[in-house]
Amino acid sequence: MLVMVMQFWVVVIAWLCLTGVKLMAEVPDPWTPVKVQQAKGEIRVGIWGREYRFAQQPLPSQIMTASVELLAQPMRLVAFGEGGKLSWTQSGCELWERTDEQATLLGWQVNDALIANFVVRVEFDGLMRFDLTLAPLPQPKASLQRLWLEVPLRKERATLFHYWPGRWGSAENSGAVPTDGMRLPFKPIVWLGWEEGGLTWCAESDRNWQVAENSRAIEIVPEGEAVILRVHLLDTPPQKLPLSFTFGIQATPVKPLPKDFHEWRICHGAFYGMERQPVAEGAKDTALEKAARLGVKTLVFHEHWTPIQNYWRTNRETELRDLIAACHRQGIKLLLYFGYELSTLAPEWSAVADKVLVKTPTGGLAGGYFRQPPQRDYIVCLNSQWSERLLDGIVSAIERYGFDGVYLDGTIEPFGCANEAHGCGYQTADGRLRETYPIFAVRQFMRRLYEALHPKGKLINAHQSTYCGTPTLAFVHSYWDGEQFGGGELAKDPLQKLPLASFRAEFMGKNFGVPCEFLVYERPPDWTIDHALAFTMLHDVRVRPLGFGAMLEKLSAIWSAMSQFGVSEAEWHPYWRNGDLIQAQPESVKVSGYRRTVNGQVRWLLVVSNLSVKEAVTAKVRLTEKAMPKVNEATDTLTGERLPISDNTITLPLLPMQMRLVAVR
Repeated sequence: MLVMVMQFWVVVIAWLCLTGVKLMAEVPDPWTPVKVQQAKGEIRVGIWGREYRFAQQPLPSQIMTASVELLAQPMRLVAFGEGGKLSWTQSGCELWERTDEQATLLGWQVNDALIANFVVRVEFDGLMRFDLTLAPLPQPKASLQRLWLEVPLRKERATLFHYWPGRWGSAENSGAVPTDGMRLPFKPIVWLGWEEGGLTWCAESDRNWQVAENSRAIEIVPEGEAVILRVHLLDTPPQKLPLSFTFGIQATPVKPLPKDFHEWRICHGAFYGMERQPVAEGAKDTALEKAARLGVKTLVFHEHWTPIQNYWRTNRETELRDLIAACHRQGIKLLLYFGYELSTLAPEWSAVADKVLVKTPTGGLAGGYFRQPPQRDYIVCLNSQWSERLLDGIVSAIERYGFDGVYLDGTIEPFGCANEAHGCGYQTADGRLRETYPIFAVRQFMRRLYEALHPKGKLINAHQSTYCGTPTLAFVHSYWDGEQFGGGELAKDPLQKLPLASFRAEFMGKNFGVPCEFLVYERPPDWTIDHALAFTMLHDVRVRPLGFGAMLEKLSAIWSAMSQFGVSEAEWHPYWRNGDLIQAQPESVKVSGYRRTVNGQVRWLLVVSNLSVKEAVTAKVRLTEKAMPKVNEATDTLTGERLPISDNTITLPLLPMQMRLVAVR
């Protein structure tokens, strides 16, 4: 009998596997299972670090993140009839089901014109997907004229913004929320928040939207103590009912910052033979030995590890395995490049190109990068069969070669696509083809990649300049931003092109829960790594070194100083909220600091920057008694120079756009 029972369950399990049914849902680290509480007509859905509350309505009445409340008032659908606003006379929300991975809610609202039905799926990383359907009443008493979605955020929790797509060479898609608000055309990603958290709104397309002004599809409206994110779903009466819309909401940060991210020490520029080749003519060190000596712990091998762009095999397997083994002997992890393109040199090109490539509404291809060996590389869409092929390829490559993770070039971005062969794009009422942004498909790819790599200790690093869409960014360990300024845009006056508020919104990472590094292409003498460090270090962000020359040597000294101080164990006090601890003059000088208590003694590591482009200054940095009762010693950790102190005030000269790293006891 026991044998028969066991055979029965073997058959059942085999059938479940074949049909794709999950036997057990597991929430990947560092997230926690979704929790649901119901009391007094309110449903509370808890995920790591956040809570969504639904008070007898299908849109959140309050959102908690970073231990604070985000909403000034409940989220709402605002409906207008011919005589003005329509009241929702019925409203409700019920829990449909809950697993560790997801809670599903069903909700409804009714006014004199229509029924609004919601299906709300809350996933473990905090993304809420809303599927909204407008259905007609049997006997309506009013006619719907307009319908808006409004998210009223507390004013102090909506000081910064980010949206995507942005524009190359500019930071216009990130920054401080203007006092008179903003008007935007449709954007698939909009984030509002502050330096430690916020809220992402997303939608794959404006399908079914009826917008009176294309430039005003989305508004950010300051109103009293609130900042309202307003989405114009309908500015004119709906052409038909039922009518559906899908959008997402995700509170940030999406996960805790890894405590040791300062120690990852990533360097870009690995190459074949670097374990044998001297770093320079006549040098004793090989490039790999120099990297190890200077403290590199993670190396990135860019696209040329394989002759086929964005492919998962190479014809230099022996060399690759030798390099990986040599890196591991030095205690260095090696990440390999995977990107967002399909190459004309790929064996699959002729069979799948038409089915998987991103296409424009006119049928053209996107991209077309040219590289050696000669090939053209076009943007591929992960809403196609290529998603499965790429995922399998990456996982099999790690098993085949044994490298330590992936560097994803643009892979997390849901590029706009109108290729109907794999389900992208949509037809407007007048027959025009419009592109869609496959956020949920790219998200699914990234989640599966994370679930395959993270438990094995493999790193996922994303390069995604201009894009910080948390539905996909959530599933990487770190990101690398800044290539949009690679054309020398920052050389003359960097803070005009990249204001500090823009940096805090897009390039810092703490507001999203994902560490960030900054990308710098040096253009001496006008633009060097020293200029970039003057503002990146103020935000607890380092520049990633390219190659094994002066840039790496500069970062090596910074890595060493920060490790010796123990910044991973320290409290961080940034310049925009440390006025009760640190005071600096003149105005161009900004100071952020790390504070530790060691054997009962307070210590500081200060980042002191002169952000003037032209003027050298003598900075006066005073630590208040609250910060440190008595300053006895101040040392420039990069030069060893002892700095003069008087009345708890440190004096130090600073060149234009220069940063100094000062240890204080």
